[in-house]
Parts: sequence; structure tokens; C-alpha cells
Amino acid sequence: MTDFDSADYVRYQYSDSEKFLVRVETHRLYSEASGSLVEWVMDIVRPERGRRLLDIGCGPGVYHAAAAARGASVVALDLFPAMLRDALERAREGNWTTLAARASAECLPLRDASFDRVMANHMLYHVHDQSAALREMRRVLQPGGLVVLATNASDNMQRLHDVHAQACVLVGLTPQLDSSVHRFTFDHLPLVREVFPTASVRVREDAIIFPDADSALRFYASFLVDYVDPLPADGSHRPPLLEKMRDLIDDVIAVEGVFRVEKTAGCFVADV
Repeated sequence: MTDFDSADYVRYQYSDSEKFLVRVETHRLYSEASGSLVEWVMDIVRPERGRRLLDIGCGPGVYHAAAAARGASVVALDLFPAMLRDALERAREGNWTTLAARASAECLPLRDASFDRVMANHMLYHVHDQSAALREMRRVLQPGGLVVLATNASDNMQRLHDVHAQACVLVGLTPQLDSSVHRFTFDHLPLVREVFPTASVRVREDAIIFPDADSALRFYASFLVDYVDPLPADGSHRPPLLEKMRDLIDDVIAVEGVFRVEKTAGCFVADV
């Protein structure tokens, strides 16, 4: 069984931004709802001029253009140098300033009460000690500050997971039903409230409308194709799964015209 907070898995997914950006681009191109999740989150974060925003697990900095446009100064932390390089390159090309450092969410190299805003978007399900990470976020927030933790519902993109499970059975593999998202979902509000008692959940309903199998398979191959138990080290599961997924998705599109996958994202929000 894949351990989604293991160093090996996190390194496989995020040592460079390729797979992450496939997912970002898929959501940008094929989301049903108007507007982007990034702007929706920024409306909640409210990174106005003069505020200091800490982005933990920043990845390639996809939120930073929106934050900079609203006037906030951004400090970005990530475990992986390639992600930090991409975030800094994005800042250089966009002509804004981002300060970046390599750090773990469980041990932030920052002074107490040094930020007005802290966000950790779609990353806590990969953190081994989530309680420690939450306590560190609380430590670096100023009184009157705000924390925003973007994540998903436990049934996010359930249809894609169901088709994956069907494909696994048809090619003689066992699907791994517990995914990384299950380590930190809206169901974890009690955990968040242990550190942030005022925390509440904001929900954003949406769907991905895949027009063809190729667009769906590119997204699927960036993560879900590896949700098998046990996971073959040689990647031998991938070709038969991708072929069978193509058949199943083509069957759906033949009937429905598109392959529509509902997704429910959102965030925990708390002030201190």
C-alpha cells in the first residue's frame, strides 16, 4: 500500500513541478464553474497591501501572482528546491517579489507572530505530523491574523476513482481505495479546531468536463494511475491501466458526450 506521507512518495510527486502542473492546467482548462479556485481562495485570504503572506508547501507558486496583484508580500516555503526555483522564476517573469526558503511545515524557520496571513493549500495530506504543522502555523500568525487551508471533500472526484477501480479489476490489479486526499479532508475539522478553535469550512462545488479520453488520461496519469496495491516498482501496471481507462472513458463519452467528474474543494478558515 502506498504511504502518501512517505518521503519517497512526496518526492516522486513533487521533486519537480511536471505532474503538479498537469493537474493545475487540467483544472484551468476543463473546470465547469466560472472563475478559478486560486481567485476564490484569494478572496478568502484577502492579501491586501501591507500584509505579509506565508505560503507553506508553495509548489511552483501558482497563488503568488494573485497575491502580488493585491499588494501582499509573499514568503514561500517548500521542501523541494525545484518547486522553489519555479516559484522564484514565476515571480521574476511577473515582476513581483517572492522570498523563498526550503523548510518543513512541521518546523518553520520563522519568528513567532510574524505573518498576517498563512495558507497551506492542498498539501497537508502529505504531511506526516499534521498537528505539529498546524501548531507551527498558529505560532507564526499575528494576533488578528488569518489561516486558510485549502483541501478537498472525501468524495472529491469520486467518479474518476470509481472508473479507476473498475479498470484495475479488469486488468487483474487491486485498486488502493484510500488515497492521499483521505489523510486531510473536510472531515478533519476537529483536528484543525484543536489548534484553531474558530475554524470553519468553506466549500466550492465544481466539476471537470473532459472533452475526450486524452485529456482525462493525462490528468489520471499524473497521480491516480499509481493507486494500486501493491504498487509495482517497475511501473508495469501503467500501460494496461491506461489502455483500459481509455476504453472505459470512451464508453462514457459515447453515451454522455463528455466525461464529467464532480469535484468538491474548499478550505478551512480560522482567525486568531
